[in-house]
Amino acid sequence: MLYQASLLQALALGEYDGFITIGELKKNGNIGIGTFDGLDGEMIMLDGVVYKASADGSVSVMGDGAKAPFANVTFAANDLSKNVTATSMKGLGDELDKTVASEGINSVYFIKLNGVFNSIMVRSVPKQKRPYRKLADALSLEQVEWTLKDISGTIVGLYCPSYMSAVNNHGWHLHFISDDRKKGGHVLDLSVTDGKCMFTKVDSLKIVLPDNGSFHSLDLSQDQERDIKRIEGTD
Repeated sequence: MLYQASLLQALALGEYDGFITIGELKKNGNIGIGTFDGLDGEMIMLDGVVYKASADGSVSVMGDGAKAPFANVTFAANDLSKNVTATSMKGLGDELDKTVASEGINSVYFIKLNGVFNSIMVRSVPKQKRPYRKLADALSLEQVEWTLKDISGTIVGLYCPSYMSAVNNHGWHLHFISDDRKKGGHVLDLSVTDGKCMFTKVDSLKIVLPDNGSFHSLDLSQDQERDIKRIEGTD
């Protein structure tokens, strides 16, 4: 089951207040991605441990009491594996899409891709202060990027089919953490050889929404496709 806390579209509009604990997310998965209260860094859940890749370049383990405004988790089943070589994000996406096409384009997929990366560009963002800006604006003004060279690590990723574009991002959303757990972030570009990718196919969904005034005042009917592409780094 995909367990999703809030909507990416709500996060895109500036709904950054954490409402669900890391402990609750762990009850519903051991692999996943997301962010933290106030948009404070990038979340990587791997093997049941939740890491925060902060804008200062550090990575820390988060306790069960920390909160998230948005996250996607599941229990990894490792339904199938594939060796992957790619020299760009588009190349990796094309390779991963082949598996999606063969296994069913209307399912959700989580991946765990282990490998040595010739290079990988990642980003994070510092904790935001009120009044919150839209996510695309916060990223354009404060996003911090790094290009890591010759580094071994793991990508945790989520694929959502097209019909989920009103509640998440259609396509791939990837986060990275190094094997030494000292570097990580949202993936913007990469080059990897001899990567091993494990897929978990998910055919059920649960969405838990914030129950507060700021969430219920959002206009979620507006078209955010352009902003979502900017957020994911695909525009």
